[in-house]
Amino acid sequence: MAAPLLTLRDVFLTFGGTPLLQGAELMVHEGDRICLVGRNGSGKSTLLKVAADLIQADGGERVVQGGTTIRYLPQEPDPSGFRTTLAYVEAGLGPGDDPWRARRLLEDLGLSGEEDPKTLSGGEIRRAALARVLAPEPDVLLLDEPTNHLDLPAIEWLEGELKTMKSALVLISHDRRFLETLSRVTVWLDRGRTRRMERGFTAFEA
Repeated sequence: MAAPLLTLRDVFLTFGGTPLLQGAELMVHEGDRICLVGRNGSGKSTLLKVAADLIQADGGERVVQGGTTIRYLPQEPDPSGFRTTLAYVEAGLGPGDDPWRARRLLEDLGLSGEEDPKTLSGGEIRRAALARVLAPEPDVLLLDEPTNHLDLPAIEWLEGELKTMKSALVLISHDRRFLETLSRVTVWLDRGRTRRMERGFTAFEA
């Protein structure tokens, strides 16, 4: 098997004196469709932020294969500071990325690109943020609650878009159907440690 695009190994992290991650691990290979599951407060979002290099762990190792592109969708995206939704989305593009794809995704999600981010609803912010992370077609997509504030047609559109992309996915979601549809691997975070099962969320529930 080819080397992982992204590896977290033996990650330890303590918040406020309480151990949150205690040897957690995550390996993301090309084309993976991973759902990250666990109880509320178990550290799922924190582990995803470590994977996105937004939080520095107290111990352990983060390894990214050379040339790998990673994009992260937070639970609470913040488009403030940008003049328009299009400017916000285009700021997520890298060299060589297609700006027309950014505009197409915004239109697919019901936005013109000319909206003032300060006037957006929660659902519109989520749609703009999705366009921002999807537009570059990264090697790895880290998505934290991507269906929050979306209606059913938008969720179905997102499922279809993700199915067509070659990006490896790591998903956190309370939407069970969304996880069942997209996941092929389950990583269970429990009491600071992870367990990996090479089957999707439906099999994990069983």
